[in-house]
Amino acid sequence: MNNSNFQNFFNAGSLSGVILMAEHNSDNFNNLLSKGKSRLSLKLLPLRLYKLFRMQFPRLFSPLIRIPAITLIGLILKFLLDLGFGMVYRYYELIRPVNEYIGAIILTVLVFEGVLQLKKLLNRRFPWEKSPTRRLGVEIMISTLIMLPVLIGIRFLINIFLLDVQFIQFSDEVITAIYYLMLLIAVPAFTEFAIFLVNRYRTGLAEVEKFRKENAEFQFETLRTQVNPHFLFNSLNTLSSLVYEDREKAVLFIRHMSDVYRYVLENRSRETISLREEIVFIKAFVYLYELRFDKKLTVDININEKSLDMRIAPMTLQLLIENAVKHNIVSSRKPLHINVYDENGLTLNVSNNLQRKPVTMPSTSIGLKNIISRYGFLSKQSIEIVETETEYKVSLPLI
Repeated sequence: MNNSNFQNFFNAGSLSGVILMAEHNSDNFNNLLSKGKSRLSLKLLPLRLYKLFRMQFPRLFSPLIRIPAITLIGLILKFLLDLGFGMVYRYYELIRPVNEYIGAIILTVLVFEGVLQLKKLLNRRFPWEKSPTRRLGVEIMISTLIMLPVLIGIRFLINIFLLDVQFIQFSDEVITAIYYLMLLIAVPAFTEFAIFLVNRYRTGLAEVEKFRKENAEFQFETLRTQVNPHFLFNSLNTLSSLVYEDREKAVLFIRHMSDVYRYVLENRSRETISLREEIVFIKAFVYLYELRFDKKLTVDININEKSLDMRIAPMTLQLLIENAVKHNIVSSRKPLHINVYDENGLTLNVSNNLQRKPVTMPSTSIGLKNIISRYGFLSKQSIEIVETETEYKVSLPLI
């Protein structure tokens, strides 16, 4: 994290300095926020192997290179097939007539081009990213069902019109059909399947390493920013006035403030925490805020008992509440209402009435980016953000 980002880290005016990771630089976050009603989701590096391969190696898919390469493959396949027949039949000659090699080339090119077109269609309908095993099975099944009659038909036409064969031996044709199906359909499909799995494994390792690095940076920044100066300054100002006005409230304020910072110190390094513990902490945190704003801010918490045993990232609720206070007007004429509630035991929602402050500087959204980054590591479900003219809502997946 560079100096300017670190300064923004402090200027955010929130306790989030103790939990945020280093700022995520991925392009996935460039368009997270938009005007009007929007939904945001995070997808971690979808692997479009076929398109990526074509982008990186476009010349390999040019007909000027592909056709000669397939021609060479056709000659090799024909030689290997003749070698197999030579081992089965005693008087089978390995050096075959030129017409047979021409026929083998035509067969290989036509079948390969057909398989390539089928792959293009399947990439749109059954992409590898959704279910690689399903895609593998579908590709082999569909390619076999479509290309088997094509292969038999091509062999029949080649034998009749090119080779002028008077007698076609059925067993040899079956062996030839199975041979070409295996090498031109099954082998490429399994090879693409293996390459996809290897790439996904390598991408997964890269993602884990990236999050480990971010977490290490977060741990380092945590040690340097145990408390946020803005939050502490405002809390001490409130406390100083309470000491003279209401000593009992001042004592209660100190206890809640102590609970907040104890929670921060004890849980800053944990990846997840039970929602029950987070709610206990957030009630102490909200007490400090509500006392400071004196009925101009209300936070209603309504969580189902079963959902309290689910888990979330520590201090996420605190960050979302701080963001709501930071970006909205909080006054006697325009009180701010924040609702925290669960939905079907699957998601935790934080919503507030939208009354934005006049914008003097564009928001960096670093807090929201880091929440999305953390949940991208913790859960397969994405964070959803819905903004309308009257409401702003963030939905977090319960873990």
